[in-house]
Amino acid sequence: MRISSFLAVVLLAFYSLANLSGQSQLAGNNDPRYIENGVELPSEHYVDQPYVIVCDDGSWACVMTTSGGGEGAHMNHIVSTKSYDQGKTWTRLTDVEASGVPQSSWAVPVKVPGGRIYAFYNYNGHGHEGITGVMSGPFAYKYSDDHGKTWSHDRFEIPVRVTQIDRDNFTKGKSQFFWSIDKPVVTDEAAYITYSKLLFDRPGGANNYIRGEGFILKSENILTESDPHKIKWELLPEGEVGIYNPDFGIVQAEHNMTMLNNGDLYVVLRTTLGHPAYAISRDGGKTFSTPKPMRYANGNLMGNTRACPKIHKTKDGKYLFWFHNNFRSNTFDGRNPAWLSGGIEKDGEIVWSQPEIVIYDVDPHTHSISYPDFIEQDGKFWITETQKSIARIHSVDVDLLNGLWSQFDQKKVIQKGKVFDANKAMLDLGEINFPELPGFRDNEGFSLEFWIDDSTYEPGTIFSTKGLQKKGFDIKANEDGSLTFHIHDGMRRDGEVRGGQSFTSDKGILKKGELQHVVFTIDGAAKIVTILVDGVMSDGALNERPYGWGRLYTFMTDLNDTYRGKVGSEYLGKIQKMRVYNRYLTTSEAISNFKAGL
Repeated sequence: MRISSFLAVVLLAFYSLANLSGQSQLAGNNDPRYIENGVELPSEHYVDQPYVIVCDDGSWACVMTTSGGGEGAHMNHIVSTKSYDQGKTWTRLTDVEASGVPQSSWAVPVKVPGGRIYAFYNYNGHGHEGITGVMSGPFAYKYSDDHGKTWSHDRFEIPVRVTQIDRDNFTKGKSQFFWSIDKPVVTDEAAYITYSKLLFDRPGGANNYIRGEGFILKSENILTESDPHKIKWELLPEGEVGIYNPDFGIVQAEHNMTMLNNGDLYVVLRTTLGHPAYAISRDGGKTFSTPKPMRYANGNLMGNTRACPKIHKTKDGKYLFWFHNNFRSNTFDGRNPAWLSGGIEKDGEIVWSQPEIVIYDVDPHTHSISYPDFIEQDGKFWITETQKSIARIHSVDVDLLNGLWSQFDQKKVIQKGKVFDANKAMLDLGEINFPELPGFRDNEGFSLEFWIDDSTYEPGTIFSTKGLQKKGFDIKANEDGSLTFHIHDGMRRDGEVRGGQSFTSDKGILKKGELQHVVFTIDGAAKIVTILVDGVMSDGALNERPYGWGRLYTFMTDLNDTYRGKVGSEYLGKIQKMRVYNRYLTTSEAISNFKAGL
C-alpha cells in the first residue's frame, strides 16, 4: 500500500510537471517576446532596475537593487553581477552596498573613458525624516576599476543644489527626496544623470508625494578625473524649478534623457494622465520647454499607464521608446504587454513610429513588466526588465527593431506567409473560396488585409466566413464609423454555441468617399488582436477606451468551417482587394503593405 501510494504521488507529480511544461510551451513556444523565455537574473527576492554596462573587455556588469523583503524594505541594497556570455549565465551577486540600514536603492551605472564604472544611488544615510522607503539622500556613488567585479570601499556623495521643491517639503530643505531610473548619458564632453526630485508636505509613504520635478546632474571632469573627491557637478536646469508642467498633475517623475544628434537634450517622464510626456532643452540644459504629451508621427497621442517610459538612443543614432500603449490613468496596472516605438530625428524633434509588442505574458494579470535597460553589442540587442520579484534579460529580434524605423519609408507588399490574394473582380462575385486559417493552440496567428471603398458608406457586414455553426469571423462597419471584427470557434460552452469575441476599432476611422486600407491581426503567441486602418493602430484614444487592442481568449481553437467567404450584401461599399496571411503581420509589415498602395 505504501509503494502504491508512493507511485501515485510520483505519477501525479510527473503529470503535473508535464502539464505545466505543456502550458508553458503553449503559452510562449520559442517566441523571444514571451517573458518566460528570458534568462532570469540572480537576486535575493525583490529586484529592481537591472541595468547593464558593456565593459571594455566585452563582458557585462549588471547593477540592481535587491533584498529579501519587498520594495522599500529596510534591507534594500545595491548589488552587481557579471556575465561573460552575453547574458546567458551570471555570476553570484557582489555587494556594492551591504544589506540593511542604511538602505541603498535605485542604482544607475555609467562607464566613463578608461573603463571605470560608477554606480549612483540613493543612500539613506541621512535618515528619511519620516518617509517610508528609500527616497532620501545623499545621492551616493561607488566605482569599479575591474569591470564590475569589485567596488570601492569608500562611498562618495554628490552635493546637490537645494531648489524650491526642497524648501517646500516638510523638512524645509534639510532633506532632499529623489530617485533616478535613468541610465546616465555620456558624451565626449560630459556625463548626465537625470533624476526626479519629490515634494513631501508631511511624513508618510513613499508614494505620497505631491509634486515631482525633473533635474539633471552634469559633470564634465568625471570623464578624466580619477580622484572621486575632485569630481564637480552642476545641477540643471538653472534656477529654482525643474522640468515640470503645472497642468500635468502631482505625478511627474521617472525622468530619463537622451541627447539628440544635434546636441539638444530630450527628456521623457511618466504621468498619471494616461500618456507619457517629454521636454527639450536647446541650450545645453540651462532651460527646458514645458513638458507636453508624446505623440506618434501622425499626431496621435501615445498611451501609457503609471509606469516607466524609457528612451534609448542606438549606436547608429536612432531611437527606441519603451511604453505600454494604453490610456489607463492613475494606476500601476496595465504594464503587460510592453511595446516599443522607433524614432528618427527630424527638425529637432523625434518622430515616433506605430508600436510593436516587445515583451508579453499571456497572463493578463501578470505583475508589472517595467524598468527596462537596452544593451547593444556585436550588432545584437537585448532588453532587461523586472517584475519586482524576478528580473530577466531578453534577446530582441533585430528585424523587429529595423521594422520600426522602416515604417517611415518602406513601401512594399509583404510576401512571406501570404496564402490568398483576391482582386476586385473575384470579390464582386459575392462568394469565394477561402483558405484555411491557422489555429490558436500552437501559438500561431494570421492577418486579414482589405482595401475597401466606402464611396456610399452604410453600416453592415463587409465580409464573413461563418457557416451554420457560426464558426469563423465576420467584419462589420458600424454607424459610428468603427469596424468590428467578430470571431467564433464554434465550440459549445454551457451546452450551446454562443459568445465568441469581438474586437472593435476606434470610432470615426471609416471615411466616406475614401479608399482605405484595413488589417486585422491575431497574434497567436501574444494572444493580442490589433486593428490597423491606413497604417494607424486603433489604440483606444484618451478618454474613450483604455486601449484599442484586445486579448484573445486562451481557450479559442480555430475558425475554420466552410472554407467559403461572403461579401456582405447589405454593405454598399466595395472590397477592392483582400489578402490573407497564415502568420501574424507585424505592425511594420502591415504599414508597408499600406504604403505600397492598392
